[in-house]
Amino acid sequence: MKIVYCIGSLAKAGGVERVLINKANYLTDSIGYQVTILIAKQNNLPICYPISKNVKIIDVDIDVSSSFMSRVPVLGFFFNISQLKKVYQAIVNELKPNIIINVERGYEDFIIPTLISSVFSIRESHSSKAAVKAMYNNSGSFNFFNFKKRFFTYLYAKQLLKYDKVVLLTKQDAKDRKLPNGDVVIPNVISSFGICPKYDLNCRKVISVGRLDLYKNFKDQIIVWKEVVKIHPDWTLHIYGEGSEKENLHQLIQSLNLERHVFLEGVSPSIQDHYATSSFFIFTSLAEGFGMVLVEAMQMGLPVISYNCPCGPSDIIEEGMDGYLIDMFDLKALEKRIVNLIENKNLRAAKSISAIRKSQNYLPENVMPQWMNLFKKMCNGK
Repeated sequence: MKIVYCIGSLAKAGGVERVLINKANYLTDSIGYQVTILIAKQNNLPICYPISKNVKIIDVDIDVSSSFMSRVPVLGFFFNISQLKKVYQAIVNELKPNIIINVERGYEDFIIPTLISSVFSIRESHSSKAAVKAMYNNSGSFNFFNFKKRFFTYLYAKQLLKYDKVVLLTKQDAKDRKLPNGDVVIPNVISSFGICPKYDLNCRKVISVGRLDLYKNFKDQIIVWKEVVKIHPDWTLHIYGEGSEKENLHQLIQSLNLERHVFLEGVSPSIQDHYATSSFFIFTSLAEGFGMVLVEAMQMGLPVISYNCPCGPSDIIEEGMDGYLIDMFDLKALEKRIVNLIENKNLRAAKSISAIRKSQNYLPENVMPQWMNLFKKMCNGK
């Protein structure tokens, strides 16, 4: 089986990049597939995560700024597509893959579905319809740039219908989108951290991880922590990540006099070590495509308390077993669950065992057979 993946870059570490490399490594080293990754433009930068020597990398090295026509607003976009299609078609003609997969939005959405019909096309969706809606609802007043963004989002949505298959991350997103070619749901695959979880019942640290932006909504955690420390002043909240809301969150911490109780820790290259020294995980995002950090925390044995936002948490968490689902913006319920876990060691221990067991559902050996079955079904169908 020959598989080709398409992505804009593998220079910057992120969730999509990590998932793609996990899958490529598994398909080549464990299954023996021939996997090629087409990178639109890497800029001679190193690949962000360890990748198998058996995975072939082709840097297409796209440069669309060399001609006048390519710089014309909107029209230049479609001119670039017409030029790039020739490049991608030549590569596909040489590689002769069974299946070509695009993992993110870009020129490829207008190119991949239109390539020679002997190659099946798949589009992975790493966002959700609800997450896109949340982004626009919080994008401010109408302006030209907002209109342009919405226009292109509409065009990209139309392109999804041209793929042979669109693979979604959650059952809820599949239900929301109602795509005729989007009936396949396969969750994200995670890689093992490689360290055995040793859950410490005496730990008094709570952790949260993600981009510091409006959609991850860390402010609700900070507000609730003001009430938590009134009861348990020796417990601390540690938030890992960077983003545009960092200064606002810092000011909120100061205004609530929580400098000794809530800490903005920045980005850590060894987040598994911080999971390993935490008691449980909090997640208050407004919307998600999946919620990889939930699975990562569970892999290290952390019970999770999460807003039941669309989409992801309800697919991952079994209420009351490996964690808790809280109604959006219900700060009282969030506080109650936090205090309940703090005050019940035995409850945390039981949830920890269940969390580890649940996280194993997302390891490559359990997720990748779903992809392999899809590949075989598509190829055998033709």
